[in-house]
Amino acid sequence: MAGFDQPAENYDETRGGERRGEDYAAALADLLPIGEEPLLEVGVGTGVVALGLVRRGRRVLGLDVSEPMLIRASGRLGAVLVRSDATQMAIATSTIAHAISVWVVHSVEDPEGLFEEVARVLRPNGSYVVCSAQRPARDDVIGQVIKEMGEEVDRRRGAPRPQGVTIEEVRRWAAGAGFRCSVRELEREWMSNPAAELAAIELRRWPAMRELDESAIDEVTRPAVEALRALPHVATPRRATADVLVLRRT
Repeated sequence: MAGFDQPAENYDETRGGERRGEDYAAALADLLPIGEEPLLEVGVGTGVVALGLVRRGRRVLGLDVSEPMLIRASGRLGAVLVRSDATQMAIATSTIAHAISVWVVHSVEDPEGLFEEVARVLRPNGSYVVCSAQRPARDDVIGQVIKEMGEEVDRRRGAPRPQGVTIEEVRRWAAGAGFRCSVRELEREWMSNPAAELAAIELRRWPAMRELDESAIDEVTRPAVEALRALPHVATPRRATADVLVLRRT
């Protein structure tokens, strides 16, 4: 997860910022019973999702291994933040009502350990809501270009779980930690434009890119750069579907 230290300052610009956080918080809040707190966000990052929950009156504890990410989160959150490895959480057993993770599981080297730790810190009957992957809509041209580029980046770096994890993987890890699972989908829409995506590529704002040398980065990003330059440089709606898994501790 150290790869998330460098891009912390510009991380929100490639992830939708507080608008994205509001979208996820609105959807996740409906899955988290009111009055049962604290909520734990594992992989709180810059705090955009936690901020959306705090604005809805929820008491949130944010955990992340990256200090630069937590510094960004502390600037926008009225929440308690903890720097800790997700597979060895500095949190007491059975003290958390419910937990969430948004686009985090694929970045954890030991996902089995992650689910076991979440099960440990949750109270009986607690839930863990996981957003595991996101798929661009077929007519989201920019999204399809970025998806193909990301898959090639992950292939070059030998990522064990390129571009997120599957529902089947999460079910298996969750079952091993004593969770039962149900699956939902979250539809998202936001605005972007080719120029913004080109800038993100040029500045290497995706953490996975930083694991490749410059010659490899230039090679894997060239098709995306050419495709984006050929598109009209106007604001364009982007649409995607996120897999949301609701895990209940049995």
